[in-house]
Amino acid sequence: AFYSTLEERAWARRTAQRWGKRNILWSLAGSSVHKVWPHLDTVIAGIMLEYPDTHVVLVGDDFSRILEKGWEKEPRVLCRSGIWTIRESLAFAQVADVVIGSETGVLNAVGFDDVQKIVCLSHSSVNNLTRDWKNTISLTPEATPCYPCHKMHYNFDHCHQDEATGVAKCQADISPDLMW
Repeated sequence: AFYSTLEERAWARRTAQRWGKRNILWSLAGSSVHKVWPHLDTVIAGIMLEYPDTHVVLVGDDFSRILEKGWEKEPRVLCRSGIWTIRESLAFAQVADVVIGSETGVLNAVGFDDVQKIVCLSHSSVNNLTRDWKNTISLTPEATPCYPCHKMHYNFDHCHQDEATGVAKCQADISPDLMW
């Protein structure tokens, strides 16, 4: 659980209200190679077309900024990777309408909060991670024989890499249609 301060909560509420009716916080990457979902652009484009009153806030560390490329000029996509602190990202996650991402600290921090969550599982199963989380949709790979591997992978020595996307096979096998 994450416990925001009164000041952090007030900042997060003001920020969310300034941006509008619906806010999605998207955590772009986690601490290992199997915590990046490659179909981000497809789903964000769909959100921009279908839900004109929605903002997507992209968060992550400095390395995640590469995943924001191409969205810098879209006013409803807010690129905050490497800009917001982890505490700011977590405070905003508590007031967002939906939080999306892989098995990251951001999703873990709000697992028991009421906010709606969509989690792309990679090394964990629903049973050993998200089963008891509140308001959570857990997406699992559609055809990955090694899922769930229950291992952290820091390179592709023992993690199956998807040739088409360059990310872990378990993440590539969670389709944009399934996310949508």
